[in-house]
Amino acid sequence: MTTETLLFNPARHIALEGTQNIRDLGGYPTKDGKQTKWGKYYRADSLHQVSPEGHAFLQKERGIHTVIDLRMSMEGKYRKEDKARYDFYNIPLLDPATFTTKMPKSLVEMYILMLETSKPKFKQIMDIFLENKGNPVLFHCRVGKDRTGVLAAILLDLAGVPRDIIVKDYALTGEYKKITDEELHHRPPLMSRNQFKAMLSCEPAYMEAFLDYLYKEYGSAADFLKVIGLREEEITALRDDFIEEG
Repeated sequence: MTTETLLFNPARHIALEGTQNIRDLGGYPTKDGKQTKWGKYYRADSLHQVSPEGHAFLQKERGIHTVIDLRMSMEGKYRKEDKARYDFYNIPLLDPATFTTKMPKSLVEMYILMLETSKPKFKQIMDIFLENKGNPVLFHCRVGKDRTGVLAAILLDLAGVPRDIIVKDYALTGEYKKITDEELHHRPPLMSRNQFKAMLSCEPAYMEAFLDYLYKEYGSAADFLKVIGLREEEITALRDDFIEEG
């Protein structure tokens, strides 16, 4: 099976009104000949504009009862009734688009800053994953690329998915989440249109550079999880829960 076939497996992308970038992280091969589990982890863009019927679909058809929102409060709020459908957690991670007093040099710099300054939040997220062993979990930010992309990369590396597939999964956002003039209109005050457009893009080189840093500074996602406070048996449990049996 080619990488393109893996990426564009019909089961991967969920087309749902009010959102564009919900993707199942299942079906990716691991280095030891297994594959990631379908229906375990879903990465997504914002869900706060999804209809009640759409949320009902995610619950009934996909079994999603746990949602982790990685956004800040000003990025959009859920309806109370939709939020109440889930075990809902709001754990904001760093968002380069909200910077108003400092010009970020690159997305890569922001990914590294996220990794280094949000360790307690990553630990909180992993604890939620551990509490939901055997059950689907959806995590999302605004576009489903940066905060969501870093978290997805950590999970995929933990499972043993090859680096090139992690990078291509990151870049897949470009297929589903197009950069619009409306989005460009809401750029931070200190950022030019072209700079903001670069921030909204998902060039493979961004994830390549992030993984270079992760591997150089920590060795692997598993080693990063040790640094943030997970025990060896918890890391093993997370990995096993994300890999198909047999």
